[in-house]
Amino acid sequence: MWSDFESDVVEGRYSLGKLVRSEGRCGWFETKFDEQPAVISLTESLNDEAALLERLRAAEKVKDRNVAAILEAGTTSLRETPLVYAVMEFTEENLDDVLRTRALTAEETKEVAESVVGALVAIHKERLVCVRHEGERIEAASVLAAGDTVKLRSDHLLLIAPDAAFTQHAARDVQGLGSLIYQCLTQRVPRQPLDASDSSLQQLPRTFVQVVRRAWSGLATLDEIAALLRPAVAPATSAPPVRPATTEKQEKPVVATAPVAKPVVKTEAVLEDEPLPARRSLPKSTAWIVGGFVVLLLIVAFVVHGMMHSSEAPRQIVVAPPDAAPLASSTPEKTVTKKAAVPTPAPAVPVAAAPAAASTTGNWRVVAYTYNHQDQAEHKAKTINDKHSDLQAGVFSPKGNGAPYLVTLGSPMEKEDAFRLRSKAVHEGLPGDTFARNYSH
Repeated sequence: MWSDFESDVVEGRYSLGKLVRSEGRCGWFETKFDEQPAVISLTESLNDEAALLERLRAAEKVKDRNVAAILEAGTTSLRETPLVYAVMEFTEENLDDVLRTRALTAEETKEVAESVVGALVAIHKERLVCVRHEGERIEAASVLAAGDTVKLRSDHLLLIAPDAAFTQHAARDVQGLGSLIYQCLTQRVPRQPLDASDSSLQQLPRTFVQVVRRAWSGLATLDEIAALLRPAVAPATSAPPVRPATTEKQEKPVVATAPVAKPVVKTEAVLEDEPLPARRSLPKSTAWIVGGFVVLLLIVAFVVHGMMHSSEAPRQIVVAPPDAAPLASSTPEKTVTKKAAVPTPAPAVPVAAAPAAASTTGNWRVVAYTYNHQDQAEHKAKTINDKHSDLQAGVFSPKGNGAPYLVTLGSPMEKEDAFRLRSKAVHEGLPGDTFARNYSH
């Protein structure tokens, strides 16, 4: 059903591109907002347009880097089907697709968990929650990625009425977060009902056992989960209150001994009247130490002086003969500059430029992602290579220098080879809109 809407136009402004995903009464399509890529969700209305719009209006107010922003929302009708739509910022992939191929590492799971914690804090401020009923979880498909930023889907949130108790709803989100972390590490959805004493928790990396156990308990807050995810940072929060008390105790003796300093100054004044030898004489052992130190300084100075003279000799040997004087000031400098540039390390993922002259064949490239910043493209290429080394991801700039930066697969190739590689990449889990194109000039 949802694929039938492809190429339709919502409210005369949003052309529906490829169907990204569908789920029950909802479908997500590629579109554009202000000429920039975006995603539009369509929800079939079952005489609940007002309630759906109220939730979307509340979600529009959430402005957080870890929450997918809603740019516009409204009602429409396509093919005699009443719909509620929400135009959202563009995201490239979702966690569910990743978990179908592999579990996340501990570091990746920590990044996802911290991002979702930040997103939940932001949506809770607007009395919005993810988990609607007891025993539900935060769906992995609702955790999205835009570049390197993890974002929580925002068009499906539930709005809690002002007169309803919010604490129990927030607790369900924390439990849902625990289930999400468990799924990230194991690729398995936890059994219901959630049991904080479940022996399967011991299979998790040690860092996450306590995190998931506390989340499943139904008693933990988001602040507590955030602290457990950053155990090294947590003790620092209790350190500042201790320091003022310690400092205060240290300062009191200083103030108390201040009057004692006056006799010392007075004694120093009396000593000024004594003969200089009597006042400045040093013990014999101290004199020997000082004398030895002076001798050591003289030896060091002599050695340094000798090294400086010896280092000047090679410079004079390199000087050109008198008959080459006109070139002596320029040629050696150019040579040195050229040699100094050789050991400069190359970037981990080199940026290929478009060929200055190329034939019409053999310059097809397979493009998986497009970025406006080179470092983002290089990071994405490295991520792909870590997971799919056979795809040989790299970065290509059609202009030779500057945006856009394309994350390409393999090297320039013939058309048939390019489309074969494109099919292989999509089969391995890369985006379905990966394409092949001839970049010859």
